[in-house]
Amino acid sequence: MNLKQKTFNYWIRCYLYNNKYILFLRRKRSCLFDVILALSLPYLLLRWGILVLLENLYGKSRIKREMKRERNLNFAHELAMVSISKNEGPYIREWIEYHKLMGFTKFYFYDNESEDDTKSILQPYIENGLVEYVFIPGKARQLDAYNDAIRRHKSECRWMAFLDMDEYLMPTIPFQSVAEVLSSIVQQAGKGACGVGINWAVYGSSHFEKKPKGLTIENFVYRSLNNHWANYHVKTICNPRMVVDYISPHYPIYKIGGYSVNESDGKRQYGWFCHKVEYQHLRINHYFTKSKEQYIQKCSRGLGDRVGKYKMDRFNQLDLNDIYDDSMLVYARPLKNAVLQLEKS
Repeated sequence: MNLKQKTFNYWIRCYLYNNKYILFLRRKRSCLFDVILALSLPYLLLRWGILVLLENLYGKSRIKREMKRERNLNFAHELAMVSISKNEGPYIREWIEYHKLMGFTKFYFYDNESEDDTKSILQPYIENGLVEYVFIPGKARQLDAYNDAIRRHKSECRWMAFLDMDEYLMPTIPFQSVAEVLSSIVQQAGKGACGVGINWAVYGSSHFEKKPKGLTIENFVYRSLNNHWANYHVKTICNPRMVVDYISPHYPIYKIGGYSVNESDGKRQYGWFCHKVEYQHLRINHYFTKSKEQYIQKCSRGLGDRVGKYKMDRFNQLDLNDIYDDSMLVYARPLKNAVLQLEKS
């Protein structure tokens, strides 16, 4: 690791320990932001040092005790999912039915002003209790939705995942219990471990111009190289009772002493990325572009965590078709049967 990378890593750690103050300055969008931030550096470093000290004196031990105590507790759901969506009706059934195969028994679904048939598609799931539906208006409401789900439902589930509708969680060993994998990673990791960061595997368009018929997991079978920079991004599955605030779509801030670990080696993870992309136990298949036609539709929906929209240059950047990878096809038959049965009923 060179000096530039080390400096960046230390800055990320400093940022995470001072996120509320830094976010406050950034959201003011003042031209004086850089000046104020530079003048605040002694305060930021002092606060970072104090929190690291508290974390090592008692924080990690406290998190370890709480995690150990909870192993013997029964929760209504071992795995729950939080997601926010706008106008993604065509993908809802496949996405929910797939994650049911992964062991998810509860979905906290935030509808961000959908104008398609999202709610009618969700209605059977709402009626049978699988989905808790919340209508959430406005722009850039993703983090509001995540924090609302934690506040309202943190006592209901052991693990809470935060994924978008184009992200599919996949265990490396097909049909392996995701909840058991998470518990094993965290128990082996160390004192403060209470969440797992899971790297993306970004899939491209598989050279489709138009939306193909069939399942997403069937149609898109070409993805990026492991070490592509896009795959450094992680999404987090965490113990929601240990979370103080969700500050990014990728990563929460935990109680003092708590942290996420990498799925690959169980080492502590700082921030929303992990450069060690190995997919040892889990990965998140990210169907970011799908076909060009579907990506154009995606651009019209806007971003979830901030005001703005995707642009076509992003498609050209992340239409990655370097590796043929059909590992998801093992789930195609049971998933297709589940979707067909639901559509018939």
